[in-house]
Amino acid sequence: MRLGDDESALESIPLRLMIVAVVVSMSVIPASQALENLRDGDFVRRAEAQLDLVVSTAEVLAIEGPGGVRTIELDFRSEGSLRFRSMVVGDSVDGPNVSAVVLRLSNGGTIVRTADSPTIMMISGSGGGLTIASSYCCLRLSCEVSGACPRILAESI
Repeated sequence: MRLGDDESALESIPLRLMIVAVVVSMSVIPASQALENLRDGDFVRRAEAQLDLVVSTAEVLAIEGPGGVRTIELDFRSEGSLRFRSMVVGDSVDGPNVSAVVLRLSNGGTIVRTADSPTIMMISGSGGGLTIASSYCCLRLSCEVSGACPRILAESI
């Protein structure tokens, strides 16, 4: 049996395999970082959309008037390195975030959405902001009237 005309090619196979292995191993880290960035970007987009949903639902309830109730399912779970830390809906009546929904992230960042069309107050049953610490929850919003400004009562169920 003959190996072929070029027997030196057989000797270079281990070297070629080693070069391929080195190139592939150097590509793994940038590829995993790119995947992580995609996951974080997807999480931020989903989180922003959910905060917009909370604000728009509160605005619709304020326009409809007292007695309206809506339940929203919120899912802030993440597969990337950027994660949900907490969310605060509203604030005390005189607080700076009474019309806002604030999402706090694991990296120290925040995403804020404000209900300003019309301007409304969002409070919890205790009169302050509703703090949610779970990345998955159901939020119940109901409209009440307090003076001239509609007030949205936020509850986690």
